[in-house]
Amino acid sequence: MNNPKSGESGIWWHEENKGPLEKIPFFKQFGSMKFSKVRMDDNMRPHLNDGIEIHFIESGRYDWVFEDKSVELFPDDLSITAPWHWNGSPAGKMDMGQINWIILKPEKFSPEEPLDLGLWSNLTYTFQMRLGEMIAGEKGIVIRKAKAFKKYFVGIRNELMEQKPCYEIIVVNLLENLLIDLHRHLTSRRQKLNEEDSFIYKLENMVTEDLTNKWAVESLAENFGMGKTKFTEKVKRLTGYPPNSYIINLKIEKAKEMMRKDPFCSLSEVAYSCGFSSLQHFTSSFSQRTGSTPGKFQGGSGKRHF
Repeated sequence: MNNPKSGESGIWWHEENKGPLEKIPFFKQFGSMKFSKVRMDDNMRPHLNDGIEIHFIESGRYDWVFEDKSVELFPDDLSITAPWHWNGSPAGKMDMGQINWIILKPEKFSPEEPLDLGLWSNLTYTFQMRLGEMIAGEKGIVIRKAKAFKKYFVGIRNELMEQKPCYEIIVVNLLENLLIDLHRHLTSRRQKLNEEDSFIYKLENMVTEDLTNKWAVESLAENFGMGKTKFTEKVKRLTGYPPNSYIINLKIEKAKEMMRKDPFCSLSEVAYSCGFSSLQHFTSSFSQRTGSTPGKFQGGSGKRHF
């Protein structure tokens, strides 16, 4: 396809224009489009496909949604969705750049059924099941700086365009290698996420078990075998807050919990139990972070007990 008038060029094979995909029936779509100007395209609006959808961004920046999650896709980003995950550009707006995509239709794959690619693949059942679990486990996955995957899209694109003898065999090999690489990345990613979840869980438990303790960042960092700077950077990256601010948020969440359980409890006691230096400190911190005073949260002046 080459249509300079509309500001796009590239290839797109699909159900109504199968081209070389005719010999590879499980390969539902392959697209590699370059946009030289911003344009609207209804095909790129949030949609469902009957296959695993994989996008690779070669250049440009794209606003995207996965179910109810908004993301930005940048060059060398790879995204993956299961057949039941809505994904696409919320406005159908395609910015200048180049985007590639693959849609593979498995023999079986649903929230209730493990991934079964079909007879075309020599990948083991266990491998397919684990890969399917990782893809299904999130509402759309984005792997940042995934430049290593570019070679698969370039190789598949070249094979489909040239259609040399046995091109379909080479395409299958490229797809399997892509899926193997994807499995490795997602496994490593899952391990990292589990480690990060464990880090936050440990930090939260440590702080909430003794909210009255005047936690020093240096002391907390030592408990994790880290220096102050590295610890601060990690907490901020995972929570969005530096350690001291995150600790105040934990104190406020505990205060909310106490007030929900007992609408008539003393706010002074709540402040003390949650480690605030005074009722005034508690009130100002609570108001700053919630937009409401503790008294209003508790249910009105008639229920406040100082």
